[in-house]
Amino acid sequence: MELIINFDEQDNVKRDWLLRTLKLMGINYKTKGETAQTLEEYNSDLETGNSEVEQGKFTTAEQLKNEMKKW
Repeated sequence: MELIINFDEQDNVKRDWLLRTLKLMGINYKTKGETAQTLEEYNSDLETGNSEVEQGKFTTAEQLKNEMKKW
């Protein structure tokens, strides 16, 4: 799944921080200047996400809380 991020150009520090964080986490994103996602791409992303959930490839809130305690 890709996020579409539309930033207010006045806050470059927060924008840069968020983009670096997303990149570090391996989360795909598009910025305002890029072309819009097509319906086919959107449906494909949904199918991919559903498939991952059905295969158990997700983290529960409880698992995340336990992982955070290790930090």
